[in-house]
Amino acid sequence: MFWKLLLAHFITDFVLQTKNIAKNKTNFKLNFIHCLTFLIIASIFIINEFTFINILVIIIISIFHGLIDFMKAKFEPKIHNKLNWVWFLTDQILHILIIIIVLSIFKDFFYSDLMDNVVYFLSTNNLFKFFTFFIIITFGGSFFTASVCKNLIPKINDNNSLENAGKYIGILERIIVATSIIIGRFEIIGFLIAAKSIIRYQNTTDESFTEYFLIGTFTSLIWAAGFTFLFLRIA
Repeated sequence: MFWKLLLAHFITDFVLQTKNIAKNKTNFKLNFIHCLTFLIIASIFIINEFTFINILVIIIISIFHGLIDFMKAKFEPKIHNKLNWVWFLTDQILHILIIIIVLSIFKDFFYSDLMDNVVYFLSTNNLFKFFTFFIIITFGGSFFTASVCKNLIPKINDNNSLENAGKYIGILERIIVATSIIIGRFEIIGFLIAAKSIIRYQNTTDESFTEYFLIGTFTSLIWAAGFTFLFLRIA
């Protein structure tokens, strides 16, 4: 159930969350819609395990999900822009901790030895585990890279850029990196970095944008590589 709830959380936060909801978490209606999305997805994932306790678990997690997002939206304007990535990671860690805490209270997952149960969590539900890491590596990487680069965006005038092109290029990039690591062909990653660097240097004379581009690229690669190695360690 842990991996099912975690996957539901990441789909809600990284795939289905609109920009309007992301920017207006203090709005009760939008926050409620966001939490309801998690509730529906989690309910679908555990549809064959419907019990009063399980329903209560996902309702409580949904409520805390909204509270965490509300508090983040309330205090985020007071945080310096350079700490956006720290704020992003803290927010996600809190969401994951809530899932673990609620499960431990209502499902007795930690009734004996803590580490034995952690190992059990990480070694079960392989399909949900795979899709959880896929969402983290692809869409989660987009949010993390954006949070790192948010305060570094240079001033450019380019009306020919495709809408959301950078986001989808990044997703494809992280899929390539993850696949390269899984199959053990690390030279593909080197080729990817070299190709992107050559293309960027050939198409801009703006040094600040080149630096911004490379910072985003390396942040994206580090995120993909890190979570792929983590996935392989617990697979």
